[in-house]
Amino acid sequence: MSRRSGVVLLLSCLAAVPALAWEPAALGIKPMNMGDVKGIKIGFYGFMENDFIFDTTQSGFFEEEDNTLVAKPDTYAGSHGRNLMSIRNSRLGIDMRLPETPSGVKTDAVFEVDFLGDQGVNTLPGQSGSGIQSENNYFNNPSLRIRHAYVDVGYKRFHALVGQTWSLLGFQPDYFPGEVVVQPTPGQLYRRFPQIRATEDWSLSSHWDLEGAADAARPAAMDSGAPMGQGGLRLVSTRYYGASVNNTQTAPVALSAAVSGDLIPTTSYAGGAAGTTNGYAAAFDFLVPLIGAKDPHDLGNTLSWVGEGTYGAGLGGLELVNLTFGLPQVLNGSGVCSGAPTLDPGIAGCTGSNSIDLIRAESLRTDLEYVFPDKEWTTSAGYAQVDGLNLGEFSAALSSADQLDIAPKIQFGYADLFYEPLKWLRFAFEWNQTRDTYNDANARFAVNNRYQFTTFFVF
Repeated sequence: MSRRSGVVLLLSCLAAVPALAWEPAALGIKPMNMGDVKGIKIGFYGFMENDFIFDTTQSGFFEEEDNTLVAKPDTYAGSHGRNLMSIRNSRLGIDMRLPETPSGVKTDAVFEVDFLGDQGVNTLPGQSGSGIQSENNYFNNPSLRIRHAYVDVGYKRFHALVGQTWSLLGFQPDYFPGEVVVQPTPGQLYRRFPQIRATEDWSLSSHWDLEGAADAARPAAMDSGAPMGQGGLRLVSTRYYGASVNNTQTAPVALSAAVSGDLIPTTSYAGGAAGTTNGYAAAFDFLVPLIGAKDPHDLGNTLSWVGEGTYGAGLGGLELVNLTFGLPQVLNGSGVCSGAPTLDPGIAGCTGSNSIDLIRAESLRTDLEYVFPDKEWTTSAGYAQVDGLNLGEFSAALSSADQLDIAPKIQFGYADLFYEPLKWLRFAFEWNQTRDTYNDANARFAVNNRYQFTTFFVF
């Protein structure tokens, strides 16, 4: 090849590079172990979230507030603020839908992750960690966490679900509040876990459906020897719609009301003899379109009222995340409950004399969600309260100082505003306040105000 010919060939290749770079890219996915199945649909979804948070105290809040107590006002943490900037709630999911079989069976599989994991300290290969997580690693190199991983098989109006997803108690997530912050917030039923669930829908009339569901789920304590059982009924309108606001989108929702229950087997220890006791919970939820949508696809000028009430024993730290009211965790070999099993915080407390009892609690939550006529602006506001009902039983196992750190009441209020200039872009602001009532007469009320600005890119 002559030098001139080589130069011409090189220039031709360089000229082709921009054209090749802008060619549409095709992503091919070959499902494994599925034989000759045709028509499989695989969708990728998620969002990138950037949170800018300021708290007026240095309480145990991070992106989530949960039911964590506010630091008391007579402490350094209770009188100084904190600033967080985080992308850890960014999310990625895969939804695989198999074609309907000739007999009418539909299969849907979901796998979804985020970066709010907290399973341990990040360390370099070959090095041992100090046991202390650095802020740099925590926020800049977050840990992957599985949110959902399940398969749903449906036939006509029956569905069987196996895997990890939302709890049936409270028919989650259908009645979640319309907030900007990373949920859960105080008083909100919120939990995902492995389960086996069966759901059936019945048409009661041309305007109403009834949904019934039951499941066997991962127990609160594996040594209880039995799964947790849940069940519920939900009445749903097929005619009246409002709007539900979550952090990334505004979606149509139907007028509905639901009751649900939870049986929570836990290992216990009472009177020096090992045994089992059952925790329990009951919930009532509703969503009412006070200003309904004429068309489910046109949600402008709609106002929805959402509410939830819960009562139970042993659900703290499980369905009500991080709810302990300040009671110490029950640990095997600890203090006056030296023979008790280890239980996750919030389920039970020590009553003294080698005995424990489940913590009883009730919660109430309500909020209003309004979509402006232009549908680009949305606002919501709400209130929640959580009360401990039997905390006096645990006083005998606590020192006088520890008794003052018990907070039998948690109150929470919020107001927020969303702006969505494009379907894939959303800006949001929230102010909320958590107010805890302690047993300490000299530091009765602890208050944290949170101000959060968040941007979402949704895909």
